[in-house]
Amino acid sequence: MPARLLAPSLGAINACCAIEEGSPYLQPNQFAASASYRWLHSFREFHGDTELPYPTDPSLYANTHVHGFDLSVIYQVTRRFSVTLELPIQTGDRTSYYEHDFVHRFTTRGSGIGDLRLIGNAWLFDPAKCHDGNISLGLGVKFPTGPDNVMDIFHQPTGVVRRPVDPAIQPGDGGWGIVAELSAFQKLYRNAFAYAQGIYLMNPRDINHVQQPTGNEPDFTLGEFGYIFNSVPDQYLARTGLGYVLWPKYGIALSFGGRLEGVPVEDFIGDSHGWRNAGYAFYVEPGLLISKGHFAFSITGPVAFHRHADKNLTDIKVSKQYHADIGGNAAFADYLITTSFSWWF
Repeated sequence: MPARLLAPSLGAINACCAIEEGSPYLQPNQFAASASYRWLHSFREFHGDTELPYPTDPSLYANTHVHGFDLSVIYQVTRRFSVTLELPIQTGDRTSYYEHDFVHRFTTRGSGIGDLRLIGNAWLFDPAKCHDGNISLGLGVKFPTGPDNVMDIFHQPTGVVRRPVDPAIQPGDGGWGIVAELSAFQKLYRNAFAYAQGIYLMNPRDINHVQQPTGNEPDFTLGEFGYIFNSVPDQYLARTGLGYVLWPKYGIALSFGGRLEGVPVEDFIGDSHGWRNAGYAFYVEPGLLISKGHFAFSITGPVAFHRHADKNLTDIKVSKQYHADIGGNAAFADYLITTSFSWWF
């Protein structure tokens, strides 16, 4: 699945820990800057809910590493309204047989800046009256600033060719998008807090006219449009859990929660005719936050406990046409690592 959607590392938990030192809110005309990092190694192949044997058959084997960086700046316009500018940067590599000659494993790479996001956020309740909990709603735009057609060398049966790399390691998706966000925190008792966070990226564009790696091979595409060109898919992420300020004097907090992220079969707005790896993964997500003064550092280690691969629309069509179980495979990571460093001024 695409890895371009990077979530703020601990979201509302940052506010929870800040309560111990003063206000959980930025003040008007204040800024906050952060640098986040996310790592994943996707190799565990699933068909529906079924995990396939590893190492996977060469017809399915795909080993993907992604390093994602997210630079963001928040400007607090008023007590309740803020504006966030986010720039993702990504580098990744992918090793497979089936994208090449089916005999040898080869690796392709892709890197670059991602799709810029500009988001406006508003606290639902007055921060002056809601010190112990609040809900933030956000709406913004994703700009297609990242390349969606990074190319590398493929060793196909007909010879060496330059082809677009897999969408999982493309820095951008080629579409304008609408970003909807929700973030919330609530003090439960003393140093304990609950948090929740959700992001949904709507991509109205159908395809980006970039071929997937095997889009030039008739044996793979079966002449189907949806097996040739990449889709511009929606993406979503949700997190919820509990946090506890273990050592208030030093701003040390622990968190534990659940995480869901995925790519739907069909987009919320627009058509979904192109190639996509649809599916979702549930994780348990432990985390650590250290906050002192105007600085905060966080790290989480989500561990997958349920993964599901869906058929895309072309898989569904071809399966019915040939009366066979075709497609519906996707590779997932066993765990993720996310870190974030923040500074407000």
